[in-house]
Amino acid sequence: MEPRITKDVLEGYLNCKLKGYLKLKGERGTRSDYETLMTALRDDLRARAYEKLLARHAGAAVLRGVKIETSTLKKGASIILDAIIEDEALSLHLDGLMRVEGPSRLGGYHYIPILVVEGEKLGRDQKRLLETLGLIVGDLQAKQPVYGIVIRGRGLKMGKVQFKPGSRLTRRGLEEAERLAAADSPPTLILNDHCQVCEFRQRCHLQAVNEDNLSLLRSMGPKEIKSYARKGIFTITQLAHTFRPRRKGKRAERRSHHRYHALNALAIRDKFIYVFGTPQIPTSPVNVFLDMEGKPDEGFVYLIGMVVMRDGVEERRSFWANTEEEESQIFEQFLDEMEKLNAFVLFSYGGYEKAFFKRMKNKTDRHDLVDQVLRSHVNILSSIYLHFYFPCHSNSLKDVGRCLGFSWSEIEASGIQSVAWRMRWESTKDQEWKQKLMTYNLEDCLALKKVTDFICAVCSWTQAGAEKPVSRNDGPQVALVHEIDRLSRCRMNDFGESCRN
Repeated sequence: MEPRITKDVLEGYLNCKLKGYLKLKGERGTRSDYETLMTALRDDLRARAYEKLLARHAGAAVLRGVKIETSTLKKGASIILDAIIEDEALSLHLDGLMRVEGPSRLGGYHYIPILVVEGEKLGRDQKRLLETLGLIVGDLQAKQPVYGIVIRGRGLKMGKVQFKPGSRLTRRGLEEAERLAAADSPPTLILNDHCQVCEFRQRCHLQAVNEDNLSLLRSMGPKEIKSYARKGIFTITQLAHTFRPRRKGKRAERRSHHRYHALNALAIRDKFIYVFGTPQIPTSPVNVFLDMEGKPDEGFVYLIGMVVMRDGVEERRSFWANTEEEESQIFEQFLDEMEKLNAFVLFSYGGYEKAFFKRMKNKTDRHDLVDQVLRSHVNILSSIYLHFYFPCHSNSLKDVGRCLGFSWSEIEASGIQSVAWRMRWESTKDQEWKQKLMTYNLEDCLALKKVTDFICAVCSWTQAGAEKPVSRNDGPQVALVHEIDRLSRCRMNDFGESCRN
């Protein structure tokens, strides 16, 4: 008998087809700290959600812990909790079903699915899961529900999620998941954003490296990978061979916002840092390197870290918020530090900090100072996107920083790991987790400084003829894109090493 699809398998499949296949075949990986905490949080929220639903339906007919069949649904209970649907292909756990008015095989009513999610926001895959559960229930009662109920977050917020009527995509996904059970080989590996929290992340990453898989390039999406596959390009090395530097035209060079995947692949193959165009970064006697930690689901920042370089002296500051209500306090503390500076340039990695400033401007009286901060802000990631191709698989601060020789004190340090550390601090108030977060945050500031210093050195080299920068003594060399043809010729003769230098 083929293994049956469980809710765990279905969730895995919606995140990644390969994950669904591995779970269906009974394989187990190593859960991340984040995934372990999220699972425990979901179980706790589910128990609390059941209590809330039972209180709302006090005195009504309730079923709990039952197997869902037509005969069960015909009993007409107002709500069904902790149920299971089983057939030859499925063995799915349902958080709940709620009775609503509307004709069906059951009579003048039918049921809609209830899903409990741990996050404050509903993700795309969670919505697809709810729609799939609704589809399965709809087949059983001969009436497809037009919406489902989601109970989310610590506050157990309840809301409706509308379904697309007659969605073929949902049914096709369910049919594909069912076919996994009989598949002789696993689906094609394509890394995605879910990999950072997946229990199979190490297994899949090793496989991707061994295959030289295109999806290692995090800037590429599934559609682009499939497009390259139709051209016979399946690996990063193959993609690297397709890059050809364009000749400069007589007209002034236009600023391009295009990212060349083939050039990224070439940088990885050659272990070079390629510079495209002429990057420009403003300079100042005072530079501020900023990084923030927040809770994305809840939409607030709880830690602001900054490293200030002034007259060759380094200063470090950290501002911590215990609760969301203290967010404005740490913002004011940050503004106090900025007010002490005259002319400065403020660097960050990405747009998270700038969006925070714009949001917090409405919560302070110091609008002129916030405007000065916004005017002085420089997003280093934007410059990297336009001009720099590092020999690494993504433009994340971790990848670029490590490429330039920076290291973090925690091996598993990452944005998603910081969320787990914050959760552990909130549940225990143990200073160990707070210290981990503050150290990690300041190390991100220092990594940003390392990257910014390197980029500024490249700017000086390309604009003023200064000494060519290197990432570190044994690290990748730097080259301009228009030098690629010359470098290739150098590597073809006996003097390749001298040409490289």
